[in-house]
Amino acid sequence: MKILAPLRSPEEVRPLLAEGAHEFYCGLTPPGWEYSFRQAWVHRRNPRSADVPGLEELRQIVQLARPRPVYATLNAPAYPAGAVPRLVEFGRLLLDEVGVAALIVAEWELLLALCEQGLGPRLHVSSLASCRNPGAAALYRSLGVARVILPRQMTLREIEETAIPGLEWEVFALNDGCVFEEGICATTHAFGTFCMDDRLAASSGRPDRRYEFWKWTLNNCGCQTSRGYTLGPCGLCALPRLARIGVESLKVVGREASLARKAASVRLAAVALKHAERGAGPDDIRASVVSMRGAPELCQNAHLCYYPDVWAGEPRLC
Repeated sequence: MKILAPLRSPEEVRPLLAEGAHEFYCGLTPPGWEYSFRQAWVHRRNPRSADVPGLEELRQIVQLARPRPVYATLNAPAYPAGAVPRLVEFGRLLLDEVGVAALIVAEWELLLALCEQGLGPRLHVSSLASCRNPGAAALYRSLGVARVILPRQMTLREIEETAIPGLEWEVFALNDGCVFEEGICATTHAFGTFCMDDRLAASSGRPDRRYEFWKWTLNNCGCQTSRGYTLGPCGLCALPRLARIGVESLKVVGREASLARKAASVRLAAVALKHAERGAGPDDIRASVVSMRGAPELCQNAHLCYYPDVWAGEPRLC
């Protein structure tokens, strides 16, 4: 398995490589896009906080990362009329001239247009496409894409059933949850959006403290850190089972985060991956993660788990 790290500048490449990153992903808005499509983002994150500054910086990232691959996000859930031809042209530029290894795509019109151009083997299907069963996986395989990124909310059993042969599989490993299923959510994925607003829970006049706590953990525990490590959703204890399933890539979320947070997250994932590769089980991995990150109370009752079913049948949870 490989650790997929987020970045947004050339200066982040070497530090993240040193911490154990095997591949990278980033976002970039086409030059002049805002003049034609003012209210539309090219990818799922706010370009002001998550974008690589420009094409020259992306070229530098690709050069510094070699031979490690760099992937570019074109994964907004929808685009305005006339945007797809522009994005196909921009995608070809990124692949053929800049040297990006693959494009991460969610929207169907764009996905099909890129496949019609023969670019399927250089496409990764975003989690926003909600591939949640083997039938959907077979459809994407028939299009010739290289990789499918599975949604956050899938259980390990669902991943086992969905991960058919003939595709690479990527799953979420660290940071950022989501209250709703992203593939059927039309809002931005950002802190402070309505789905994280506590007024929703309080609207009945009887706030649900458990619901508020759950949202808080999804929101990286209010963007808090412990010993320099981001507190938030975590799937590291599931690495042995994910490896048996055949998962190829472990996604660390956080393009907008500081380099210190990115580096700490990659470091944590790398330590957990080494333990898994040496045959450690979930208990040993959890002990190692807690010894580095602290906050053992947040591992109780699988509060931070992307994949809480990793503990199914275990005699204890803490």
